[in-house]
Amino acid sequence: MAKKEGRKPLSKKRARIFGQLLLAAALAACCAFALWNLSPTVYDIVIGQPAPDTIHAPHALEDGAATAALIARARENARKVYVIDEALASSYTAAAQGFFDSLLAMRTAALAMLPAGTGATLSADDWRASLTAAQTAQLRAMTVPALEENTLPGVLASTPEEIRFLGDIVVSKLSTALEAGLSQESAASVRASCAREVNAMSGVSSVLKQVASLAFDEYMKPTLVLDEAATKRSEDDAAAAVEPVTIKKGELIAERGEPVTEAQYEILRAYGLVRTDNIDVARTAPAAGALLLLVTAFLLFDAYLLLYRKEVVCELNKMLILSVLVVLSAGLAFLSGKADARLSPALVAVMLCALLADERAALALTPLMAVTLGVMIAGEDGAPGAQAFSMCVSTLAAGTASVVALRKTQSRGALIGAGAAGGFAASLAVVAVRLVAGDALVELLVAVAWTFGGAMISTLLVAGSLSLWEVAFDVATPARLSELGNANQPLLRELMKEAPGTYQHSVLAGTLAEAAAERVGADPLLARIACYYHDVGKLRRPLYFMENQKGENIHDTLAPLESAQAIIAHQKDGVQLLTKYKLPSAIVRICAEHHGNSLVSYFYHKARQIDEGVPQKGFRYPGGRPSSKESAVVMLSDCCEAAVRSLGETNSEAVAAMVHRIIWSKLNPEDNQLANAPLTLAELTEIEKSFLRTFAGIMHDRIEYPDPDEAKK
Repeated sequence: MAKKEGRKPLSKKRARIFGQLLLAAALAACCAFALWNLSPTVYDIVIGQPAPDTIHAPHALEDGAATAALIARARENARKVYVIDEALASSYTAAAQGFFDSLLAMRTAALAMLPAGTGATLSADDWRASLTAAQTAQLRAMTVPALEENTLPGVLASTPEEIRFLGDIVVSKLSTALEAGLSQESAASVRASCAREVNAMSGVSSVLKQVASLAFDEYMKPTLVLDEAATKRSEDDAAAAVEPVTIKKGELIAERGEPVTEAQYEILRAYGLVRTDNIDVARTAPAAGALLLLVTAFLLFDAYLLLYRKEVVCELNKMLILSVLVVLSAGLAFLSGKADARLSPALVAVMLCALLADERAALALTPLMAVTLGVMIAGEDGAPGAQAFSMCVSTLAAGTASVVALRKTQSRGALIGAGAAGGFAASLAVVAVRLVAGDALVELLVAVAWTFGGAMISTLLVAGSLSLWEVAFDVATPARLSELGNANQPLLRELMKEAPGTYQHSVLAGTLAEAAAERVGADPLLARIACYYHDVGKLRRPLYFMENQKGENIHDTLAPLESAQAIIAHQKDGVQLLTKYKLPSAIVRICAEHHGNSLVSYFYHKARQIDEGVPQKGFRYPGGRPSSKESAVVMLSDCCEAAVRSLGETNSEAVAAMVHRIIWSKLNPEDNQLANAPLTLAELTEIEKSFLRTFAGIMHDRIEYPDPDEAKK
């Protein structure tokens, strides 16, 4: 039975035509969503007549009068803000310190009034007997507040140290209480508490305790004053926190068959749901403008792809991904708009496009999605308004930031960071728009919360569904390739166990391929991971390959043709294994091409020693020649690593000669294995330089250490 031929791939011209049709279908779907959203139903409404249908509010509408009343009440009940008057507290503390200083000065003055020869230490009774009424009055006037007449002798009988000790205690307590802030209500209780603490001290005389109470009564005063600016801000915050009185979206306005009241009519008219003579014109113009805007955005996007991303336009799979993403996002925007239009799904399309199709196409898709989602948001008059503008600006910011953050992303966890970057950029854009619009702080914060929350929800959708997209469209994303590079992958684990030599060869070839691919503008991650898997077909017959043999060579017992067929089979076996384990087609294709249709020269020459007329057909690989840069780099890495390994212990000159011979032999007229690969001669030179640099790191020369026994002699 003849072998069934595979489906012939589409030509670039046909792929481009189908891609344009897919994009046109996406435009038609977006226009349908926009028309549906921008064309609300209008009714023939007459006051007093039954409502023709049950009508619900299409969106929230603020009741201005009720909202203003709530704001006025909120300002009236706002919290009054008090602040500590530090200058006032300092003045009270300084006055108290001055009071105790004046007590010491008064005592000094009293001593000067005594007759010569009188001792400096007198009792209270002695002082009372020694001072005249005029002297007592003079001494009392020296302090503020003035001491009681019966308290003065006891103070004069106290030592300066006792007065200073009391002053330190009183001033310290005053300073602490005043600087902490005293209100009119709390001053009395704090004053009494401090007096009780001093009264409980055993080292202070009863007279000095009275002095302490006098000081507390005089200087323990309120230090909290009304902060008018902060109180004004408090009132403003209270006003801003007032939720507007609104007719909620979906709230019943009129019920079918019930007479329409004047209030209901005014509400319906405010919503634009009442049919008038010019309502059709008023409704048609915004919808027509929105459709024209959509068509313009799609044409510009298509022009960009045709001029600058031809490789995307000519790849039907990528155009299908783009079209599906646009329609899906438009549908999600339409549905999310029923809940809240700010819950934007824009990042779903942009991030998935960057991951599955092309980063530059994703950047171009960002303004397209901004326009598409913007026209999905109907304003209060049925046309896109300020909210649509905010949506456009935030989508542009979010999409650009997320695509930039996704560059060289090699893990699914990094998607969350990219989404957060997009959400942060979108939030900044929303803040800017809201500030220009003069929105209240609460409205601004709510808008930011919705914007950032929508971005993170979109990111979670992307992260959660990425595997499905990868499988559905057979795309080897960096995240998927990184996962395939994990040594715990079943095929790699089996290769490591059953064919360790092949595994080591694959890893080293991957190191060569990754560095070289980066030098020539190929995908370094794809090249490295493809190297890891390019020889998995050797698992069927691991001992047929020298790197896995342990002394005995099985080919010594086989005919050259049989040996060649066993070697050649590993390419087909590898394709079958990779297909069975559902690896990306990009890796499968590289595996199928990594030997091209080259000749197994060793066994062919061995066969010619037996029969010089033996044909080459049975000794050539049946695979196609490398068709991509990555495939060509993998072929060269594979050959060069194996050839250099066969040299054994050698120097850098021998390695350089071998690498040069292997690479340029692929261009010989007889084989020309690189005929289909998009590589230039300059890029082949770069690959050679990269290989030599990598080999220098892997197989660097080492000094020869002397024999330990010889060194001891």
